[in-house]
Amino acid sequence: MRSSIARWGNSLAVRVPREVAETMGLREGVTLDLTMDDDAIVLRRRRYDIRDLVAAMADTEQPPLLMEDEPRGGEIW
Repeated sequence: MRSSIARWGNSLAVRVPREVAETMGLREGVTLDLTMDDDAIVLRRRRYDIRDLVAAMADTEQPPLLMEDEPRGGEIW
């Protein structure tokens, strides 16, 4: 299967044929990992690692606690 390269702003873009996109579950906004292997460009769907996700959370502001006061009903704590 062949594809072509087109200009996209100051970058280049590769057009992914519909059949490939549907088979791989690709849609606009999906993140891909790009690697170079000798004379090949390899695109892989981004698979998230839980360590990466937790590390990204460490730099964010913590949400406020929902219950900062004493129980008011028949809750069992």
